[in-house]
Amino acid sequence: MTRGDELPRHLGDHPHGAYWSADAPPGDHDVKDVPHVPEGPIRFMWDYGVRVPLWDDSGLLPEDPAWLRDALGLDDALILDLARWGHDMDELDQAAPEHRTDAAYAALDTRARALMARLERMLDGRFVVTYQPWT
Repeated sequence: MTRGDELPRHLGDHPHGAYWSADAPPGDHDVKDVPHVPEGPIRFMWDYGVRVPLWDDSGLLPEDPAWLRDALGLDDALILDLARWGHDMDELDQAAPEHRTDAAYAALDTRARALMARLERMLDGRFVVTYQPWT
């Protein structure tokens, strides 16, 4: 191959070494955008500003409802209830000290445990689910 020759336009093993091109090879090579699916356990755990409190070993899972439906198979009702719980935890955390009582945190903890049970049922054994209480 000389300097003026056009380089091949795909990923492959060229006789003179491996190469890559942004142009796809000819033919039908559509690639579906596959959502990241968590590996290992999923933790139900609140943190500041988190709407949907689900984490895997790499960090906070996407909070986008479409992703939660596609990647995890969650239904809209559970997604909405998870987001409400995250919102309510944020509200309590930002509330005046007299409102941040043990009873208020206990009520949210009770809701979290019920949400976790629903999450476990919906995931149907595909993931181990753990709960990390805030307090």
